[in-house]
Amino acid sequence: MEKPTPISLYIHVPFCRRKCDYCDFFSMSDENYADFYTLSENFLTSVLKEVSFYAHLYNVSEWKTLYIGGGTPSQLSMSQLSALLSGIFKIAPAAPHAEITIEINPDDVTVELLQALEKAGVNRISMGIQAFDQKALDAVHRRATAESALYALELMREHWHGRLSCDLIAGLPRHSYASFERGIHTLCSYSNVDHISLYTLTVEEGTPLAKKIDSSELAWSQEKADRMWLRGRNLLESYGFSQYEVSNFCRPNSESRHNTVYWKLQDYIGCGPGASGTMYGEGLRWTNTSSIVAYNAFWNAASSFQAKDLPRSTEKLDKETQEFEFLMMGFRMLCGVNADEYRMRFGGDLAERLGAHDGFFAEWKKRRLATSDGNRYALTRRGILLLNRFLESLL
Repeated sequence: MEKPTPISLYIHVPFCRRKCDYCDFFSMSDENYADFYTLSENFLTSVLKEVSFYAHLYNVSEWKTLYIGGGTPSQLSMSQLSALLSGIFKIAPAAPHAEITIEINPDDVTVELLQALEKAGVNRISMGIQAFDQKALDAVHRRATAESALYALELMREHWHGRLSCDLIAGLPRHSYASFERGIHTLCSYSNVDHISLYTLTVEEGTPLAKKIDSSELAWSQEKADRMWLRGRNLLESYGFSQYEVSNFCRPNSESRHNTVYWKLQDYIGCGPGASGTMYGEGLRWTNTSSIVAYNAFWNAASSFQAKDLPRSTEKLDKETQEFEFLMMGFRMLCGVNADEYRMRFGGDLAERLGAHDGFFAEWKKRRLATSDGNRYALTRRGILLLNRFLESLL
C-alpha cells in the first residue's frame, strides 16, 4: 500500500442552462433533457463513486485543493451541491487551510446559495462575469447579464466571507475599449475581489461564434482583442493586481492554489464527464468520456471497478513529454522555472537546456524579454507576451 498522500481534486459538472457561443468545453444545456433532476441525481451518484474509486486507488489522505468547475456547477440545486461536497469530504477530508473553489454564474447568486456554500466548506468562489457591456454579452449569447453581475457582486460584498475570483474576456464582439475599461474600473472597486482572470477571446473552430465570424455575421479583430487585453493588464496593475501567470492577476497572496497545481505539474485527480486527471509519477493522464449517458451507466451499474474498464481514454507521458510540459507550464508563470526542481525531476541542467549562456535564452535576456538569478529562469512582463514564440524555441 502506498503511503497516504494529499492530492488535488477537480470535479467537472457538465451542465449549463445555455451554452455561450465561444465555449468549446464539454457541457450540455439542461433544456435538452426532459428530466434534468433525475439526470443530475444520477450524475451525483456517479461522480461520488468515481471520487471514491480514485481515493482508494491512490490512497488519498486528504484533499490539498478542490475545484468544482464546469459547465456551470451552480446549475445544481443547493441541496445537490451540499450533498456533493459532503460526499467528497466523507471520502477524504479537506487538508487544513485547503482551498475549496466552486464556479458560479452571476444570475445564480442568492444569499441562500452563498450561505449554503459556506456551510458546506467552500471558501473561494470563481464567478464568470466576462463583461459588463450588455451588447458584448448578447453578441456571444451569454446567459448572465451585466445587471445580474453587478447584483451578484453586491450580494457577495454583503454576504460572502470567503475569497472571490472573477473572469473577464478582452475582445468580445461589439465591445468598445471605453466600455471594457469601465468594466475593469467597476470590478476593481470591489475590495473583496482578490483575483481576476483576464483572457483574450479565443475563437475556437466549430463553435457558434466561429461560424458567425466566418460568415461575417459578427465583426471581430484579433488585433483589437490583443490591444484590449494589454489595456486591461495595465489597468489591473494600476489597481494593485499583480500578474503572476499569463492570464491571471491577484492582490497580494491571493494566487489560485488549485491552478498552480496544474502549472507546476503536480498530481491531480479529475472526475466527472469530460474531466482529465494526471499522475506524473506513473506517467498517466486520463480523460473521461464526454457522454454523460455512458458515464452514468458505468458508475451506476457496476458494484466493483477496475482501472482497465473505466469509461476514459488514457495517455502515457514519457519523460520527454513531461519535461516539455514542465517548461511550457512553468514559463506561463511570472516566477518562472526553478533549476533545482528541474534537476530533481529530469536530471539535467536547466541553464544548458535553455541556452542561458550563449543560446536563445541569453539572447532573450539581452533583449530584456527574459531574466534569471542563477537558479530561477523566467520571462519578463514583455517576454511573456511572446510565450508561444519562446516555447517554439524549446522544441
